[in-house]
Amino acid sequence: HEQPNAIRACLAGRLSSPDKPITFENIGLTVDEIKNLKKVVFTACGTAYHAGVVGRFLMDKLARIPAEADLAAELQQRDPVVLEDTLCIVVSQSGETADTLEGLRAMKRKGAKVIGVINVVDSSIARESDGVAYIQAGPEIGVASTKAYTLQILTIELLALYFAEVRGTASPEEIREIKEWLLKLPEQAEELLKREGDIIELAKKHYDKPNALYLARGINLPSAMEGALKLKEISYIHAEAYSAAEMKHGPIALVCPDMFVVAIACEG
Repeated sequence: HEQPNAIRACLAGRLSSPDKPITFENIGLTVDEIKNLKKVVFTACGTAYHAGVVGRFLMDKLARIPAEADLAAELQQRDPVVLEDTLCIVVSQSGETADTLEGLRAMKRKGAKVIGVINVVDSSIARESDGVAYIQAGPEIGVASTKAYTLQILTIELLALYFAEVRGTASPEEIREIKEWLLKLPEQAEELLKREGDIIELAKKHYDKPNALYLARGINLPSAMEGALKLKEISYIHAEAYSAAEMKHGPIALVCPDMFVVAIACEG
């Protein structure tokens, strides 16, 4: 229920009008460095990793920078190649996640610039990053990240739009349209929260199903991954997320009448 105001706080000072450029302070990159970026690597754990996977889509699509997303614990396992002008975006609510901090240090040793997308001010990741984009969520009380996940994605989207503006990789019309929708997000969140009663009724109908399947494609797939993770954390119900296209390549064998299925199809 704090999400609408948290979204407003995240937008404040960065995006005020669809006709004004996005502004970021203290991200540690000059305009020339943004123009010269050759690669962006997102690294994080758990929920923050899902936000990073969204970021991979956004950097490719909007800023036209080749992007990757790695689980922080796996990043060092493959000894990643760090090209000149590589940016590592490290995502963490607490700013203290041990594997993420190690990933940050490994990327810095290889010569990458690092931006921390974090919530807790003056945390370890904030101090060791070259620049910081705070998500402005306020205290995250729930163990299962809620405000932080939403605002990690929003902050990363604002970064991708900012890079697109600097690099000239998206049309002014496309950027303006996205800005208009981002400014409407707090009201959309408020509208969704008004439907809490309907959501509770839906939960009552399906709560006893032992397995759940979350399906999506493209930029919505990380949200399916996050939905499955949330159900595991909060309800102790087995849940999996799949690309809808991958269902026919094996997992469909497990589908039965008592499976709960969520299809994320934002584009219809």
